[in-house]
Amino acid sequence: MKDMAFAVSVAGSDSSAGAGLQVDLKTMTACGVWGMSVVAALTAQNGHSVTAVEGVPPEFIGAQVDALEAEFAIGCYKTGMLMNAETVAAAASAIPKQTPLVVDPVMVSTSRARLLDEEGEEAVISLMLPRADVATPNLLEAEYLSGIEITDAKSMERAAEWFLDSGAKAVVVKGGHAQFRRGVDVFLDTNGMTLVEDEVLPYSDIHGSGCCYASAIASYIALGCGVFDAVLLAKKFVSGAIRYSWEYSPGRRTMNPFWQMHQTYYKKY
Repeated sequence: MKDMAFAVSVAGSDSSAGAGLQVDLKTMTACGVWGMSVVAALTAQNGHSVTAVEGVPPEFIGAQVDALEAEFAIGCYKTGMLMNAETVAAAASAIPKQTPLVVDPVMVSTSRARLLDEEGEEAVISLMLPRADVATPNLLEAEYLSGIEITDAKSMERAAEWFLDSGAKAVVVKGGHAQFRRGVDVFLDTNGMTLVEDEVLPYSDIHGSGCCYASAIASYIALGCGVFDAVLLAKKFVSGAIRYSWEYSPGRRTMNPFWQMHQTYYKKY
């Protein structure tokens, strides 16, 4: 696997495999990257609810990273659900500073279960954002972290500016649920602001969409893309995964990271 690109997801496990580590690994595979995992938390969940959450000892997070670093040339890390301040600190300490990092500040599940406590929020702000090559909050996460109520395009852009002020090199504030500018993401780095758009699809609250997007960005960075190009490619990828999503539980849709493979299969047969 000398010519293989490697990416690592540091996140929580989703027992339904619709989000978290499981969809991260599917996404990385679909993007042509060897995806690896550092288990940062455990959840018991299905398509509609998270019924239990368990932490992982902080020292075990470091041990997982050390084991991977000893053998693989990792091109990018991506963080997701980190649960609490101790886990955030362990991840921030363990992930090598020279390796690109995508920070997805997972705070609340699509079913509205709390996935990061208040001390964890502060730790993400102080420890993870200054390390982030790009942060990928959705509107709710951007509101929680920045303290800015997002009600229109201007407040969405102010929230994006807050992430750069907090140390992130770049940010994508995802606008999938924004009624005022639906489906349009705000990308901001030191070169300025760009609106990232693709087709708007008639689905909302799709399980795993944020995880899939951030993992696709990490994959393209691991493949050698710059951050902005990685975001553009990931936007197209995630739009396809939403278009070809399916109802895997009554009333609930999940992402389909293998949509390109399925397209090829159905055209063939």
